[in-house]
Amino acid sequence: MNLTLRELDVLGLLAEGLSNRLIARQLDISEKTVKNHLGSIYCKIGAGHRTQAALYARRLGLTTPHLAAPAQGAAMTARERCVLGLLAEGLSNRLIARQLDISEKTVKNHLGSIYCKIGASHRTQAALYGRHLGLAS
Repeated sequence: MNLTLRELDVLGLLAEGLSNRLIARQLDISEKTVKNHLGSIYCKIGAGHRTQAALYARRLGLTTPHLAAPAQGAAMTARERCVLGLLAEGLSNRLIARQLDISEKTVKNHLGSIYCKIGASHRTQAALYGRHLGLAS
């Protein structure tokens, strides 16, 4: 892996769960430049999408995500924990649905509930949180 220093910066911020827009603001570069860096990163590390890249960065110890603990009284159901675990492994909604023998719509519903309970705004943050909880194999 021969990532440039800028690519490592982008990857680290991605692993914190930041959007392309926030990464661009943080590094004072354009969103287009962030997208170009991400494309290069995906190619170099063999990731297919941002969640896989973020999980890769976490395995390298590039950052620790700043995620909220689940709100009191808003504990996740067993099914939500299963969905979150598969998400933390980097699976798409389609693959999660196949694995659990449920519809993609049901996966989306579970993810919406999970995001709300843990304070995540998108799947990368949720995947990192699931990893942090040790839900991924």
